[in-house]
Amino acid sequence: MNTTPTTSKGEQAKSQLIAAALAQFGEYGLHATTRDIAAQAGQNIAAITYYFGSKEDLYLACAQWIADFIGTHFRLHVEEATVLFSQPEPDRDAIRQLILNACHNMIRLLTHDDTLSLSKFISREQLSPTAAYQRVHEQVIDPMHSHLTRLIAAYTGREANDTETVLHTHALLGEVLAFRLGRETILLRTGWIHFDEEKAAQISQVITCHVDLILQGLTLRSLKS
Repeated sequence: MNTTPTTSKGEQAKSQLIAAALAQFGEYGLHATTRDIAAQAGQNIAAITYYFGSKEDLYLACAQWIADFIGTHFRLHVEEATVLFSQPEPDRDAIRQLILNACHNMIRLLTHDDTLSLSKFISREQLSPTAAYQRVHEQVIDPMHSHLTRLIAAYTGREANDTETVLHTHALLGEVLAFRLGRETILLRTGWIHFDEEKAAQISQVITCHVDLILQGLTLRSLKS
C-alpha cells in the first residue's frame, strides 16, 4: 500500500474510495472495476493507484477497515470479559449479561442499512475466502468468537476448547446473523418496511429469550454428564 503522507483532503479521498469500494466489492467481489469504484467515490481513477497501489491492495484496505470497525465496536466487550476472567470465580450473572450485550450490539449494527456493504463483503469472504478474510479473522473475528465461547463455557460448565462448545457458540451467533442474512425474509414475514430502533429492540427481546434457553439447556446437560 502507498505510504505517501496525505493531507486531510487526501484522507477524505481515501475514505470516499474505501466506502465506494466496500459497496462495489460487496456487490461484485473482485470483479468490481476500479472505474466504477472511482466514479462512485467521485474521484479520479488514478487516485486508487496513488493511495492504495492496486485494486487488490484496495480490497485488502477494505478488509482492514472492516477489522478496525468491528474492533472498535466490540473492544469494550472484550475488555470487560478480560477483567471478568481475571477474577477467581467470575459472577455468572455478569457472564450472562456480557453474552447478551455482545448479541444486542451485533443486532444494533446488523439492522443498520449503513453496515449492509460490510455484511455483503464479509459474506462473500465466508463463502469464497481470500487473504482479506484471514486478516479480519485473525484481528477481530477469532478473538471475539473465542471470548464468547469462553463466556458460554464458563456459564454452562463446559470446556471452552471443546469443539461442541465452539459449535454451540457459532449456532448462537447464527441466530443473530440470521436477521441480516435473512433480512428480506423477516421483513416480508413480519410486514415490516425496514428495521428501526423499535424493531431492533423487539429482535433483542427474542434473542435474550433464546440465549437464556440455550444457556439453561447447556447448563443442565453439563450437570447431567
